[in-house]
Amino acid sequence: MAFHHVVLFRLRPGVTLEQVRAAREALSALVETLPGVLHFAVTDNLAVRNGGYTMALFSSFENRQAFEIFNRHPEFQRVWRELLDPVVEESMVAEGEEN
Repeated sequence: MAFHHVVLFRLRPGVTLEQVRAAREALSALVETLPGVLHFAVTDNLAVRNGGYTMALFSSFENRQAFEIFNRHPEFQRVWRELLDPVVEESMVAEGEEN
């Protein structure tokens, strides 16, 4: 049963384009090294009513267990701590499983 994970990001004021690119590229690179990922995309949030959440992560995993492994993986934790945390003011998460 596929597991879907979406994160919307509101970026901190004054964040540079280079910082955002580095975070996006590091997140995208994780897909190549971690198993169980079906789909992974980091994009600009193009929704007109985005509430200030201007970056989005859309991901799908083989199942919830694959997501949990990905989420706890030391490299994902490092990318989040070193590259995302400094640029993200706030995030919002949505998750669901296909039936």
